Amino acid sequence: MELQGKVALVTGAAKRLGRAIALALGERGAQIAVHFRSSEREAMETVATLQTMGVSALPFRADLTDETQVRKLMDDIARTFGRLDILVASAATFERTPFDQLTAKQWRTMLDTNLTGVFLCCRYAADLLRAGDGGVIVTISDTAAFRPWAEFLPYCVAKAGVIALTQGLAKALAPKVRVNCVALGTVLPPEHMDEKAWRAEMSAKTLLGRLGTPEEVVQAVLFCITCDYLTGAVIPLDGGRFLR
Repeated sequence: MELQGKVALVTGAAKRLGRAIALALGERGAQIAVHFRSSEREAMETVATLQTMGVSALPFRADLTDETQVRKLMDDIARTFGRLDILVASAATFERTPFDQLTAKQWRTMLDTNLTGVFLCCRYAADLLRAGDGGVIVTISDTAAFRPWAEFLPYCVAKAGVIALTQGLAKALAPKVRVNCVALGTVLPPEHMDEKAWRAEMSAKTLLGRLGTPEEVVQAVLFCITCDYLTGAVIPLDGGRFLR
């Protein structure tokens, strides 16, 4: 897939990895729908940066756990851009939830945000992506889906669900839509955490002895988008931590 002139929706594009992905797609000629839920200021900054680059970009607010809002999001994108070629489902929430303190409400919130929201985006983007020459979906999971962390159980379960969803959608949407997943290891520190100590601890757990970078995540996402013979793939981007 050539990106010039394509339309890409990046969820959670206001900051962090979502922002890096949106900027990279824009640099390569795509028009960008910048999704956000509550980070309006950061979303507007992302849009402004893209527009400064000469990219056609607009912000779209939606709670991805709300089916009505997701349907409206896709309708608004169709009216604004006339098409959708790429969906990068990068919006996520990461929260410590020790099992002995875990409530049903926390469980539902984490699964809704990290899994149901991905499903709803794929469900209501599918018709747009099938149109024309077809499209591509890239989901973002976590290698913790394979080796769950006890204190982040609902997050890990949701990310395992994202992998199953990716592979199922690759079958359901073939051949017009390709669906791939990037399963991340440690890249950016969780917000509100001691970054220096966290980086030292996490780096020691990888085979490469370092953390990943947003640029490397972008490389993996771009490969998933542009390699036309790739679908149903799960790419572990974790510096070999999964092997330790």
